[in-house]
Amino acid sequence: MRKNKCGVVLSLALVLGLGVLIAGCDTQAVGEANKSNSLTIAVVSKDMYLDAAVKKFEELHPGVSVEVKEYTSSTSEKGEGVRGTEPGDIEKYVTTMNTQLMSGQGSDIILLNNLPYQTYGDKNLLVDLDGLMQADQSFDNSKYYQNIFQALEYKDKLYGLPVNISIDMIAADKTLLADSQAPIDDSSWDWQDFVKTAEKVVKDKQNGGTQEMYALAGMDEKKLIATLVKENYASLVDQEKKTANFTGREFLDLLDLSKYLLDHKLVNTDIDQTNMMDMASRGNLVFNFTSLGGFWDLQVAKAIFSEGVQLLKPPGNLFFSTDSMYGISSKSAHQELAWEFLKFMLSDEMMTQGGMPVNKSVLPQIARNFSQAIQKNGGKMRIKDDGIPDQTITLQPPTREDVDYMENLLSQAKVYIGTDQKILAIVQEETAAFFTGQKTAEATAQLIQDRVSTYLNE
Repeated sequence: MRKNKCGVVLSLALVLGLGVLIAGCDTQAVGEANKSNSLTIAVVSKDMYLDAAVKKFEELHPGVSVEVKEYTSSTSEKGEGVRGTEPGDIEKYVTTMNTQLMSGQGSDIILLNNLPYQTYGDKNLLVDLDGLMQADQSFDNSKYYQNIFQALEYKDKLYGLPVNISIDMIAADKTLLADSQAPIDDSSWDWQDFVKTAEKVVKDKQNGGTQEMYALAGMDEKKLIATLVKENYASLVDQEKKTANFTGREFLDLLDLSKYLLDHKLVNTDIDQTNMMDMASRGNLVFNFTSLGGFWDLQVAKAIFSEGVQLLKPPGNLFFSTDSMYGISSKSAHQELAWEFLKFMLSDEMMTQGGMPVNKSVLPQIARNFSQAIQKNGGKMRIKDDGIPDQTITLQPPTREDVDYMENLLSQAKVYIGTDQKILAIVQEETAAFFTGQKTAEATAQLIQDRVSTYLNE
């Protein structure tokens, strides 16, 4: 469900008065020296954080060259300095990385999002970063959220370091819940509670009338089933054992839940996020799946549900994801330099430029940076989607309570959703006939089970 940014990118001011020391590389012949001081980083498309890190790292270390290789065919722009990522870009990236890594080639540092990094780990194609941490006396493990690192371990090894994470939540209209006397205890609720609450609020709000009222919006059937599968991914796919569980009761219940929500018109299937925001602001939306990737998402959720928002943990565990997790190729000839760069990405100075950091000490400074950025224009943010009239929302500076809330979430994030995009694509393809009534839930589940099992064991 990452990322519901409503088509807007907030450019925070970069504070780049940084300083870090790294170990020098051995000096040999001129040609070898140049080669040993070069790093390559493979990504789908660059972002501002990576650009800033590369620029400053090179400034701090004259003679070191860092090349970022993008594997994208997209030319669309989502904001200054940010290229839109299309499904074809991800497919191209996955295919290229598979080919390069399996042949012992490729970049020194690799963006692991959307890649089957567990498979790479099984084939010894990635470096165990936990080993590098333990061997590096300059790296203070206690400064970081160990629960996040531990959640990312695979067979007791850590192959990827996230720069920032996102925590999946459900935003609810606090006023609607109160008016319908429908309190929610998100420590124990399940999806049936979700449906019962939504139906009660919708019924009470409509009160026999025809006012448009929805449990969810901004989702068609493909996005809805993908969201629900992602929320339950850990029980459906076991990457370590390379097994799938799509024929079990849990997935069949998710299919039934999706169809029930759609058939009973509890979901507005217009995927324009501006439309979703408009309904929420008018009190016509009970819930909204959201992903907290920083204070931007938190303050947008508050602004959208103008009468008050309650952020709930989705039924099940508190999950987190990341779109900025990097690993080091075991075939890299520059592993020490690559580790120094990753360590620099996690430094206090760099992490103050991010969203939800894995570094414990920087969240207050991130809040101050965010406050300064939005106060420049009075907190006014214009939301625009193609073909939809502009909307303006007003963001408030984060409070001390907001910082404490985010720090608490970060300390509780202990389950990683490492959703494989290929598996999500299989689910979306095979459920299309189910939603049109052409196939039963059982037949659909069996087709997905067979395809996913084959894919996992390729």
